[in-house]
This record gives sequence, structure tokens and C-alpha cells, in this order.
Amino acid sequence: MTRPHSTRRRHILALAASSVIQTLAPAARAQARGYPDRPLRIVSVASPGSGIDDYTRLLAKFLGEKLGQGVVVENRPGANMIIASDYVAKSAPDGYTLLLTASSSMAANPFLFRQLPYNPNKDFVPVARLSTLPIVLVVPAASPYRTVADLVNAARANPGKLNGASSSTGYRLMAAAFTQAAGIRTTDVPYKATASLLTDLMGGSVDFTMVEFGAALALIRSNKLRALAMLSPKRLPQLPDVPTLAEAGMRNGTLVESVSRINWSGLFAPAGTPAPIVERLGRLSLEFVNSPEAAAHYASRGSLANPGSGPELGKAVLDDQQVWKTLIAAAGVQPE
Repeated sequence: MTRPHSTRRRHILALAASSVIQTLAPAARAQARGYPDRPLRIVSVASPGSGIDDYTRLLAKFLGEKLGQGVVVENRPGANMIIASDYVAKSAPDGYTLLLTASSSMAANPFLFRQLPYNPNKDFVPVARLSTLPIVLVVPAASPYRTVADLVNAARANPGKLNGASSSTGYRLMAAAFTQAAGIRTTDVPYKATASLLTDLMGGSVDFTMVEFGAALALIRSNKLRALAMLSPKRLPQLPDVPTLAEAGMRNGTLVESVSRINWSGLFAPAGTPAPIVERLGRLSLEFVNSPEAAAHYASRGSLANPGSGPELGKAVLDDQQVWKTLIAAAGVQPE
């Protein structure tokens, strides 16, 4: 007896939803036509001078030239990228505040923090995937360890004695996956910033670290650090003599495949940002990825072009959440 009433109710709700969509769509298009009429800002999760921050500034300059408006970079580092991510999540969804972040803020943090102040799957709309950030395993230049095997053998002979530094939970998890695959036990030394970590590593205060390749490349080239292996599917042209982790004997396919794939950078906007604006920013961002300016950055800083549309970035977030969940569980890390 209630079926006709239920059917009518669904029909009324459908008409109401359609009416709302038809009302909002012209408004969104009108907003997009006048966009941008003032400067934009890209919030960076990184400190000034880091590889991802340099990349953010190149993108900001490129977008500014294409859009005819200034694009400023606002650095909000810290708290495992939560500070910047939460700030953008709560910003107006008008296309004037964007977030350039690394994968762990969207894919790992949901499993690391019980009360994450933002929801990666609901509070953002993905704009474009930009690059892959290769990871390198490095030791001090004066270290006795010249190969991955040297490091692993020393750790096996001295359980818990070797110190591995990490500047974020994401890198800590990568190191944990490495030590677990190698069957070794080391002591983690957490740092708040990559710069201070690398300073102490060069001085020999810690024994090894896994770090973004771009942050360590100049120090490797100037013989202040020694690269033992790349966490990447293949060798990089900047350091062709440095083997991949698999080539160095760590034939743990899951580790190599996972880590080399999940460490990307991407551009996001607050949820609710008009689709025409998101699509325009996405097109321009992918144009930047293939630009000479970006190519020069890849060559000098060691990142790799990894272009992807907004929907492709959204899928990467969901897929990589499962990878990070597995890494976190394997490392025995409990949410904070």
C-alpha cells in the first residue's frame, strides 16, 4: 500500500535534486567565467628550499602567467602535513586557495591519526597529479658502509645499534618496511625537519636515512653523503651508478613496487570548488608538468614527471590508502 507513496516521494526528491543542480550549474559556470579576478595562493606542506617547495614555486609562476593573476606560495609545514592540509580543507571552495602536497597527507594520515581534522576523501577535490618523488637510501660520506649489503650485515651483527633518521612518519614507515624486509632491527631517530636531519647525517650522528632524492642530490654530488640505493623502479639518470633497492639485493617486490609508486605530489582544492575551475586548473597543471621549466626541475632535483588528471589522482589516493594501510600494519604502528 505504501509503494505508490514511496515512488512519488522518490520522484519528488529526484526533481528537487535536478532543480538544485540546474540552479547551481549556471552559477558555477558564471563564477568560472570571471575566474580569477584576484591573486591565488598555493599552500605548501614543505619548508622553503625543499624540493617540493621549489616545485610549488615553479608551478605558481607558471599558473600566474597563464591565468594573468599573481599566485603566491604560502608555506605551512609541520605535523606530518596536517597543518597545511587542514587549513586548505577549511578554506573557501572558490579556486583561490589550493594545496600542493605529498601522498602521505592524503593516503597515510587517515591510518596514523585517530582524530585527523580533515577527511582526505571528502574535504578535497583532486586537481592533478604532478610528479613522483623518488626516495634514496643514504649514509654519511665517511661511513664504512658502501653497499646495502654492508649496512644490512652491520645491522644484523649489532641489533638495534644502528641509528636510522626520519623526518616524517611516512619516511619512518618506509624505513620500517626496509628493515623488516631485510630482517634487521635498527633504532629510529625522529627529526622535525629534513635540513637538520641531513646536517646530523653528514656529521655522523646517525647512520642512515631514507629521504626524498631531491633533498639529498646536491649533497651526494658534492660527496657529503653516499647513496646506497634508490627506492624506484629503475635507476635515475642523475646518478646512473646507484642501483635500485632490488638490484642491491632487496628483492622484496611488494616493498619496491609500493614505495616507488606511492610517493607522489599532487594539487588539490577544497571540496565544493566549481568543476569548471577545477578542470581549468587541472589542464594548466598538466601543461606545466610537460613544460621546459618542469623538465629542468626534474633534472636538477631528481623528481620525475607523473602527470595525472583529477580523477586519476583521486583513484591514486584511494589505491594508495590501501598500500599505506598495509605498510602501517606491517610496521606495527598504532594510530596516535
